[in-house]
Amino acid sequence: MKIKILAIAIFAATFFAVSCENYLDVNKNTDAPDWVEPNLRLAPILSGLTANYWDMRFLAPMNQYLNGSGTIPATYGAKMYYAPTSDYAEVFKMVYFLWGQNLEDMINDAKEMNQPRYAGIGLALKAYGWYQMTSIHGELPCKQFLDPGRTVFEYDSQEYILLKSRQWAKEAIEILSAADATVYPASLSSNDLMYQGKRDKWLKFAYGVLAKNYITISGKNTAYLDSAINCVNNSMENQADDATVMVAGGSVSAQVNFFGVLRSNISNTLNQSDYMVDLMTGKVKLYDENTGNIVTVGIEEQLMTKQYVTDTATLDPRAICYFGTKDVMPDDLNTIDINTYKFVGTKPGQASQVTLFGTTAAPSAATSGTGRWIFRDNAPYIIMTYAELQFIKAEAEFKKGMKTDALATFKKAVQGSIQTTAAYIVPGTPVKNTSGVQTSVIGDKISVAKFNSLATDYLNSAFVNNLLEADFELAHIMMQKYVALYPWGLDTWNDLRRYHYDLKVGGNGIPIDGTSWTTTNTFHKADTDESRVYKGFYLPSANVTNRRSAFQSTNLGSPSYRVRPRYNSEYMWNVTALGALKPISGLDANYNTSMVWFCLPPQ
Repeated sequence: MKIKILAIAIFAATFFAVSCENYLDVNKNTDAPDWVEPNLRLAPILSGLTANYWDMRFLAPMNQYLNGSGTIPATYGAKMYYAPTSDYAEVFKMVYFLWGQNLEDMINDAKEMNQPRYAGIGLALKAYGWYQMTSIHGELPCKQFLDPGRTVFEYDSQEYILLKSRQWAKEAIEILSAADATVYPASLSSNDLMYQGKRDKWLKFAYGVLAKNYITISGKNTAYLDSAINCVNNSMENQADDATVMVAGGSVSAQVNFFGVLRSNISNTLNQSDYMVDLMTGKVKLYDENTGNIVTVGIEEQLMTKQYVTDTATLDPRAICYFGTKDVMPDDLNTIDINTYKFVGTKPGQASQVTLFGTTAAPSAATSGTGRWIFRDNAPYIIMTYAELQFIKAEAEFKKGMKTDALATFKKAVQGSIQTTAAYIVPGTPVKNTSGVQTSVIGDKISVAKFNSLATDYLNSAFVNNLLEADFELAHIMMQKYVALYPWGLDTWNDLRRYHYDLKVGGNGIPIDGTSWTTTNTFHKADTDESRVYKGFYLPSANVTNRRSAFQSTNLGSPSYRVRPRYNSEYMWNVTALGALKPISGLDANYNTSMVWFCLPPQ
């Protein structure tokens, strides 16, 4: 027995002496490495951008892209509130947790290893992520966020974070503009789920991030309008430059699009809003400026005399892709015209009559396959588009008094939106019952060829190419941009807040209690007011027909101007820093109404 024990002891001592370093040092374990090359970090980092669509769960109802009766649209949308103990802040999670040190390591390691393309890509993404996160949440920990010795992380101003975002974007531009003779692994193309490693595309993306930043802060200094124009001129050249993240699709939930059928996140509780449908069918209502009621003649609801996207005699074919409809898809798609489909929208807080998939019940593989348009399991995530950037340029030009240039840019922007929409059309296949009756459609109820034909007619209408300069308004730009970013564009909420939801404002140019709202209603500028940007857009608590539903009482009448940061991070572990925020403490129930820096007038 002693001999056996001694033998075992000698073996153990020898084993650990020889292999302890390799066996116990898990940081050197090939199955659980503490370091990987930059090219292996890129795909997971880009996959994190699914957070954009997650956050559209509550931003889309606040934007009135999507409405419905589910918990999220009823709280974030109709009540402009939040779920007090829930974690809905996914862009927050992406930047801090999914990217965090991983993105920093990719950037720093790439610089050390003479792989500048990875560093440039990383910096462009860092600039984008921080821009989007501060746009949604306002003040955030930035200077200290990677300090491992801290348990409390102090908040930095939105002004500072937006400045840092611009600095990172400029550094990315400097790196990506330089000659790059490095030979990269073939995996660069496969791991880059956005641009397959193309340096020129990433350079344009970095300029796009800068353009978005500059237009967002343009209310602080008109010089930023020139900066926005310059950045757009150096950014995307056409729809082929659109920034999208590839999605695998299939039967695994984590690998399919958040808006697809399998995930069932926008099934039958979150659907096309009444305002979006009215806007895209030329049926924006005429409200009595005294009573707030829709003007009627007999039983007929009257429409605004001037519509800004289309009218009842002109078909904008994007509506066929954007909205679900219960109408039967004709056998001959060439017969599709303005009378083929009837679009119905959902009012804030109310149950929908049709899903985005054209069904009355939640879509399934049997009724809807993998989905349609960008509501499809394998549809890419749209991050930024050529059209979006052209609208930024058009807005900047218009505000500089360059109306002729702005109109020309506006036309390019709408055409870009049309092209982006067409890029995701999938041929529709009818689903029929045993009697041969069409019950649903898998895919889109239009072909690419027919869409393009109808789009040509629309582009040649008085709403785009034949829009007269004398009739051209800022509202045309912003309302078409609103349409072009449906329903994926996070920056739509930036735009609405920059223009303060078109509320009546006080003498200092910002909304105030008593003028802009009471505890029960919000008060918008009249649609005839030349300074009104989003004609016919009314918050759920507005004193007009189909609204008049008060916000959450803790809002004190105000709409939301920010989303609370992630609950399980800040409200569990960082309450000291949250409590120090001013003018409204992050611990106050109405913190969500605290106006973000970029929408306030210059000091």
